[in-house]
Amino acid sequence: MAPKRVMKRPAAAKQKMKRPAAAKQKMKRPAAAKQKMKGPAATKQKMKRPAATRHKKVTANKSIPASQKAKRSSVPSEPSHADAHKLVWDSIGGAMKASQLYLGDRLGLYQALRDLCASKDSSTTALQLADRCGLQVRWVREWCAQQASMGVLQLLDGEGDDDASLRYRLPEAFVDVFADKDSPHYDISLIQMVPALVNRARTSLPESFQSGLGIPYNDSDISMAIDRHHAVQIRDVVIPKVIPAASGGDVLKKLTAGVRVAELGCGGGNLMLAMAAKFPNSTFHGYEVSDESLALAASNIAESGLHNVKLHDARIEPLGGSKELFEVVTTFDVIHDAPNPAELIGQVKSALSSSGTWLLADIMSKDSVRSNVRHHPGASLMYAFSTCLCMSCALSTKDGAGLGTLGFTVPVAKKMLGAAGFSQVRVLDETANTRWFEVSH
Repeated sequence: MAPKRVMKRPAAAKQKMKRPAAAKQKMKRPAAAKQKMKGPAATKQKMKRPAATRHKKVTANKSIPASQKAKRSSVPSEPSHADAHKLVWDSIGGAMKASQLYLGDRLGLYQALRDLCASKDSSTTALQLADRCGLQVRWVREWCAQQASMGVLQLLDGEGDDDASLRYRLPEAFVDVFADKDSPHYDISLIQMVPALVNRARTSLPESFQSGLGIPYNDSDISMAIDRHHAVQIRDVVIPKVIPAASGGDVLKKLTAGVRVAELGCGGGNLMLAMAAKFPNSTFHGYEVSDESLALAASNIAESGLHNVKLHDARIEPLGGSKELFEVVTTFDVIHDAPNPAELIGQVKSALSSSGTWLLADIMSKDSVRSNVRHHPGASLMYAFSTCLCMSCALSTKDGAGLGTLGFTVPVAKKMLGAAGFSQVRVLDETANTRWFEVSH
């Protein structure tokens, strides 16, 4: 194999490849040129963004104005057909299930189940339940199957499908909520008025939507349901929390010592009677306009045996109609239902002593329709109650204010009370969907 030949470049060629010193010198940038490229200190200072400006830019990039956020979040996503179908059938299901709860409550089925399932391992049948309540077995059988399907009753494991083989149990939690009125969990009361309210949608509300006139409360199921519901709040909230906190404890001292007390819109008299029993040295006067409520209150007063309570038909003897003043006035869940709430507020202003306190309770609400729709978890239910009951009552006269269930907001309350001449208005308590105001001259 022939050796590789090394190609040597001639000296002349090598010499040509070398760049002359002059050329090298040309490649070097003069000091002046270098100085121009660097730029003076002042120019460099201009190029730097001041710290405040840099901070503003970062902040602007990282944060979105609240109004813009609200605008973005307010754009609803388009619902699907499945969403619409679900809403329809959930509503039908809710109404039908409520009808069965109503029957269980009205016919005493839950109380009977409580007794029949009193021990931990006990259970019962439709036969035993029907016998206990004096009802027909076939109807009770169907009701028990519905309650088990709904999750109220537990159907125990076993063989056979006849009435003697199908054994049911009412769990302890449902006993507390459905059947034990002394339990802090008792919560079935308002079921009593649901059929009456749904019936209004069929009978009277179509005409109300056309004429603008609503109808008042006069319905025994409605009055009794509200009366029962309030009884729990009175026992668990009003007596132990609201009254001791009012006026820094001054109201409690007055009631204990003995003062005149008025309740505007006393309904069945639950609050008035509870306070009369708790504070025997004080005298209590209840004012009401509903015939159903007046009858219920009269019955409750007679049953209580209390002698420091007096009932007034406010259509004949309105609050503030006499010269005798009251040191304490209470109003529980009334103002938003009233056709003329300003008139009622004026009555209290006339009847309350200069050193007196008005304890005013109404439904908790946000400050606007938009806020309620977006942020109130119970808004759909509350607006339904309003259409069927509260706003309907508040529009039962041609000049009705029509506040409705969520209409007596904090701003509305302060405006109306201030216009009547009350100077002190503060929120005292917010519990169990009820907001208590403390109001004074």
